[in-house]
This record gives sequence, structure tokens and C-alpha cells, in this order.
Amino acid sequence: MNKKLLEESFPYSGKITIAEGGYGFVSFNGETIFVPAALLKDKNIENKSIVKGEFVTDYDKKKKQDGYKAISIEQ
Repeated sequence: MNKKLLEESFPYSGKITIAEGGYGFVSFNGETIFVPAALLKDKNIENKSIVKGEFVTDYDKKKKQDGYKAISIEQ
């Protein structure tokens, strides 16, 4: 049986910086939360606006270290 573990999510809020690739980053409590482009699509969120949502811990394959990824976002 293949069990998928449920990850605990945490709330965040802060100013978003949107990159040319359509993804973004939010600085929250000294950490950086990655916001996937798919979450920003069709949301009409502007660069440098204040956003909030939920995030989970996530492994960054490029940096080969743990990080944080948004799973929801709203302005």
C-alpha cells in the first residue's frame, strides 16, 4: 500500500517579488517562501503587493536543501 503523507501547512503574509518567469518569492519571518507560477496564474497579483496564504516545507533540488513553498495565495 502506498501512503501519501499529509504535510502540515503554516500561514504567511508579506510583500511578493514576482520574477520574469512568473514565479515569486515572499519574505516572511526571515525566511523566503517560493511561490510557483501556477499559483500566481489568473490571480492578478501585482509585483510588490502584500499577499497571504499557506506554505509547506519543500526540498529545493537546485540548492539541495530544505526550503518553503506556498500552496495558496491571495491578495
